[in-house]
Amino acid sequence: MKRLIIAYTSFNRTERMGIVALLAIILILIITKTTMHLWVKPDVNEAEQKALIAKWEAHQNAPHATSYATHSTANNHRDSTVTFILKLFPFDPNTVTEHQLQELGLQPKTISIFLNWRSKGKHFYKKEDFKPLYTLSEAEYERLAPYITIKVQRLNLNTADSASLVALPGIGAKLAHKILEYKKEIGNYNSVEQLRDVYHFPDSTIKLLKERLTVN
Repeated sequence: MKRLIIAYTSFNRTERMGIVALLAIILILIITKTTMHLWVKPDVNEAEQKALIAKWEAHQNAPHATSYATHSTANNHRDSTVTFILKLFPFDPNTVTEHQLQELGLQPKTISIFLNWRSKGKHFYKKEDFKPLYTLSEAEYERLAPYITIKVQRLNLNTADSASLVALPGIGAKLAHKILEYKKEIGNYNSVEQLRDVYHFPDSTIKLLKERLTVN
């Protein structure tokens, strides 16, 4: 303290006045910051505040529902908000729409990737096929998994062509050719189990296809 006093007295009168003014400004700033909440009141719209509280309470009481907001830029360059009320409901990844995916809470990027994936021929045979979707988090998959319901459309083994057979899991072009050639030999398949008679047809593939094939 003694050194500070000596240093202070070593300044000329103008310098001392400058130091005092600087300290005064710092003190005013500190007081302003600590007391601002007492004399600056935010402009709150009470009606809007009550409406928001009511919406929040309704959201809290609504089962399996939440809100999700996305922002887009309007022509006047001001942000406009589009709000989706999220719902959990049964859906088939093979037929679900973009709007339904938004309601389920998927992010726009994930939805875009999913739709592109499906447009390139991706078919979902079981709910686990949905899990590898790029940008879909583990938590999102676990949330949606109980609601994934895939309607399996059975392929008629007697009317199927090579392209439709290759689209099935476990069947490539070579195996599809064998299936069609064996059909020519026997006329028509009487049961899916007859695939076991196809040369080198894997048992594991037959088990995989039982729920996807028919001979009707």
